[in-house]
Amino acid sequence: YNCVLCVKHVEETISHLFFTCPFSEACWLYLGIHWDPSLQLQDMIVQALQHFGSTIFREIVTVVAWSIWCHRNSIIFDGQHVSFAQWRRSFVEDLSLVSLRAKPFVSSSLNLWLSSLI
Repeated sequence: YNCVLCVKHVEETISHLFFTCPFSEACWLYLGIHWDPSLQLQDMIVQALQHFGSTIFREIVTVVAWSIWCHRNSIIFDGQHVSFAQWRRSFVEDLSLVSLRAKPFVSSSLNLWLSSLI
């Protein structure tokens, strides 16, 4: 299957969907997370963590990946259109929900980080 998030007509692989698709790249860059797809996955994560430099990196990466996946599914199964604004709203909502269930230190860090986006 081809990636529904971009116009490149590229086969949808995990690497493409989450790291090299122009839509996904825009999502990551908006949040200040830079991936080097020339590296192995583990090295990509280590490098991105060092560059991002936050204790909430894991939570943010998890929610970004989840929201990209959900946005992809809404296009395929619900007939939605590719929309960075819609992805952003979903990401903020999902991360806000994560912050409600997180430990107090993580929750306050997430909320502070989120407030810098809004």
